[in-house]
Amino acid sequence: MNIDIRDMRVSFLRAGLFVIALLLAGCNLPASTGTPTPQPIPTILSTPQNTPTAIVPTPTTPIPTVTGQAVVRILFASGATAAVEQGTVQPGQVISYVLGAQANQPMILLLGSTNQDATLAVYEADGTSLLDPAKKWTNFQWLLPRTEDYTIQVIGGAIAENYSLTVKIASRITFASGSTSATVTGSTANGYVISYAIYCNSGQTMTLALTAPANSASLDVFGLAYGQLLLKETAKAASWTGSLPAAQDYIIEIVPKAGQVLSYSLTVSVK
Repeated sequence: MNIDIRDMRVSFLRAGLFVIALLLAGCNLPASTGTPTPQPIPTILSTPQNTPTAIVPTPTTPIPTVTGQAVVRILFASGATAAVEQGTVQPGQVISYVLGAQANQPMILLLGSTNQDATLAVYEADGTSLLDPAKKWTNFQWLLPRTEDYTIQVIGGAIAENYSLTVKIASRITFASGSTSATVTGSTANGYVISYAIYCNSGQTMTLALTAPANSASLDVFGLAYGQLLLKETAKAASWTGSLPAAQDYIIEIVPKAGQVLSYSLTVSVK
């Protein structure tokens, strides 16, 4: 049998062109209507909004002072856990106070001023900053690291203004061995708030009972480290029971109505 090589080449050429045409047509076919292959869902990482941020003391630095200005020592009245200092601060002026306190005592500072731009700074005796003035905070609460003198500064803002500085050092409540409750008594010296501190674990239940003249005082409760407000003074409550959200010191305050001086008894139970 005679085979024409030229005819074979033509046949192969036509077959190749036909395959290429099919491939080109496939590029324009509509997409499959079947179920698409699942793709990974991107995960967005975010910082929890309620996560407390620890304040890390800065390295030792000189305490800023103002030449010729006396440093005022804060002294508490007998039985008091708070003191109030008032005055006028000029623009950019630094007014310094010194307060002696013990290790493991909670310090709470509240600063108010006419223009609301006077701010705070706090230093240890060696100059280590507990509250950097650059933060421009007006409130501060911290568990003090050492028994020593602490310097508290009021720093003036843009204009001269009057200020009021409330300093609280909470008295610590401890239970007798094997007990889950304790009772403390006293009076609201100078009509100031009385502050107590007690360390509790997460999930424990705290029960408070305040005995005082009717409608003369109320309670508030908040966490020292994380700042959770568990009972507002505006609730006007003389008793409270609640589950504690974290392991930390809790501050219990007796708030006298209209700055009254009164006797009280407070029973604290934690289970």
